[in-house]
Amino acid sequence: MAFLDILNIPGLLGTDLHSFKRANIYDKIDLGLAGVVGIIGVVVLILNGFSTPITCVPTSCESSNTNPNCALDWTYQSGLCKGEVQSFPDASFHYLLVIFALLLVGLLTVPIYWGSNASKELFDNFYYIWAKLKNGDEECKDVEWKRRMHFVLDQLKSGNSLTTRYALYHGVALVLDLVALVVVGLFTLNFTDLGLDPLGLASTSGGKCASDGFTCAIPNRDLFKWFGVLTCFVLLVKAVINLKCLLFSLGLPGLFGRNFLIYADNLKDNSDKSIYNIQTNPIMVLLQTLLVVLKLIFIAPIQWLVAFCKFYARKTDGPKEIIKRLSATNIRAEQKETKKVEKEAKALETEASGDDDAAVKKGDAKKEKPKEIEKPKEEEKKEEPVSTPLVARPAQNWSDLFFIIDILSYNIDPCDLILFMTKINPVPGLENKKVSVDISYLDTATTTMVVSHTDAGVIEGLLDTELATEGGLQIVGWLEGPTGIMWSQKTQDNPKNLAFAVSLGSTYELVSAVYGRGRMLARLQNFTFQCPQDTKKQIKKYGNNVPLSAFISQSLFQKFSSEGVTA
Repeated sequence: MAFLDILNIPGLLGTDLHSFKRANIYDKIDLGLAGVVGIIGVVVLILNGFSTPITCVPTSCESSNTNPNCALDWTYQSGLCKGEVQSFPDASFHYLLVIFALLLVGLLTVPIYWGSNASKELFDNFYYIWAKLKNGDEECKDVEWKRRMHFVLDQLKSGNSLTTRYALYHGVALVLDLVALVVVGLFTLNFTDLGLDPLGLASTSGGKCASDGFTCAIPNRDLFKWFGVLTCFVLLVKAVINLKCLLFSLGLPGLFGRNFLIYADNLKDNSDKSIYNIQTNPIMVLLQTLLVVLKLIFIAPIQWLVAFCKFYARKTDGPKEIIKRLSATNIRAEQKETKKVEKEAKALETEASGDDDAAVKKGDAKKEKPKEIEKPKEEEKKEEPVSTPLVARPAQNWSDLFFIIDILSYNIDPCDLILFMTKINPVPGLENKKVSVDISYLDTATTTMVVSHTDAGVIEGLLDTELATEGGLQIVGWLEGPTGIMWSQKTQDNPKNLAFAVSLGSTYELVSAVYGRGRMLARLQNFTFQCPQDTKKQIKKYGNNVPLSAFISQSLFQKFSSEGVTA
């Protein structure tokens, strides 16, 4: 059911743990607003009843209530005047709200996107890969499992079923919201004192009936007016939500929640080629979307009709219509053989048509024949091979893979999704960050060790972009030395550098990790180094800021020297 998919009731009850919360915040708001419209319709129906009440009294009661006729019960006369005095909005507004509420809520039960097994299967396939790689299962190292993973990912990259279904659902919902908004708004105008009635729905009797002998009033008009205003506001917000979701389906990189299309466009393989084919020009994206919609409306029905007619007529391709493609080697061999046969036939005709006296000419012709036969061979060698034309890679803005990732970014930290991209693509991850021994240095004036790490490449840039408003990536760590744990301080020039107050001649081990939004994203390798006892030589060579590489080379030299002496 669509309600279970949006609310994720199975997940809350613990009966469907192996699935994602597919509904984002906008889908939940859309469901909630549809429920609000339903509640408003039910409340108005209860307060008003199935029939809108009307009260009629003699016209003389308007000027004075002392007339004895004003104290009489005019219920019967009110019933007779109902059809003459009540307008169409007065008689049907409460039914209208209930009908639109049923349509809005009933749309969720149609398996267009929510409640569709095809949509749920694609999400389950993605979750299978996500869960395995996220938990670091041993099965992920198996070659055959990686092949199955790439098959599933290729299916998600090439398909656009989720985008189509999502756009169709929210497109229908948007049209229904706008129709309901316009109709409810026109009905509500009829209940106000503004005198606006574009469709002429108001009653022409002016509240009079029985030849102006009775004056009638509808006590629930104010009730209809204020509930109509509230319903219009709810429908307007609901239409905006559905419009936003429909724009999400357009696949415009960086707009309307499609941030991962921008991130995917920056991913490159080891040969510096783009891994994904993302169309970043919004005008081209809109044109391609328009062409797809026009094809779906005008061309696709004709193709479906032609396919049905062929199937119904049992017309299939016969043997004559099947074209067998021969290999290029066989085709060239047949061409050479045909040319040889034609040349031999021409030579025989020349010999037969010659005169008996032209023996010398015949001899000359025989000598020239092999030359004529050899010329085509030279021409054949000069023939350049024709390259096989390849089909251009289609844009992947509407692929199921990025649709799922962008949808999940509302419920899952986008940093985790960016790191997931490094596991399914040949891109180095954060775990490749190491201590940069050339940039890290010891400030000899204050005996402060400033530790810097290498750049992790494009992934670190994407994470910094994602965390730009929250300070970017952070390196957290400490030193474990003779005096225990030494916590780091941040440097002003680079917040990713770690500064420690160290003691000369001591050995330390750096323990560090990469953090984002207060969560550990990757654990870095430990790094051990030894500060020199005397730094006079290094100061003469490097100045006050001695690079860490000088300590490592010196400590290694001392280690190898001590091992040599011991040996």
